[in-house]
Amino acid sequence: MLELRGVHTYYGHIHALKGIDAVVPDGEIVALIGGNGAGKTTTLRTISGMLRPKQGSVLMQGKDISGIPAHQILQMGMSHVPEGRRIFPQLTVRENLEIGAHTVTDRKVIEERIQEGFTYFPRLKEREHQLGGTMSGGEQQMLAIARALMVNPKLLLLDEPSMGLSPLFVEAIFDIIVELNAKRGTTILLVEQNAQMALSVAKHAYVLQTGEVKLSGNAADIAEDESVRKAYLGED
Repeated sequence: MLELRGVHTYYGHIHALKGIDAVVPDGEIVALIGGNGAGKTTTLRTISGMLRPKQGSVLMQGKDISGIPAHQILQMGMSHVPEGRRIFPQLTVRENLEIGAHTVTDRKVIEERIQEGFTYFPRLKEREHQLGGTMSGGEQQMLAIARALMVNPKLLLLDEPSMGLSPLFVEAIFDIIVELNAKRGTTILLVEQNAQMALSVAKHAYVLQTGEVKLSGNAADIAEDESVRKAYLGED
């Protein structure tokens, strides 16, 4: 579904990604873990077209999308749920979902996808006419994911979906991530500081450190790696 080949990305003169190689197989959940400043968010922003790599290429289903604008990548079937959710706080839940479907012209399809989102997130149905900014952080995260699903993506990029949420909401969000993958077949690239949760749902994983891949492989094996356990799982 997705492949990064030797990707170098800069913020001005700052060399943020230093030759990233990664593969996200079709129909799988892949986790990207690492500490603050490791390059996780930069990687997602580069994949979704918000940043352009200086070197290397990003391929989606074999097509190089490195220089394609973000809105065109969206139309190709990729959705990006950014860190911090970024819903529209002055719009209702329904209005946020409708904006998520801005590339869809068929009103019947839009309504079907809204109802599908309510199926995955019953809490949103209860809050359908409530302003997004008045909801809890967990509810806003649900809305951000439901909005991303409005374009029926083949590939979903999730940036820190558990950040700032209560343990109950973290568990609910991860249950939905697993369900989306299992029932819809959505391929998911998951960036998470909660490494234990991320590795528990992913099949493959990459560990980033200062813009480089330091470790990659089967997620279960990485979860057992001594250096990962010490650095990211809080174990001595």
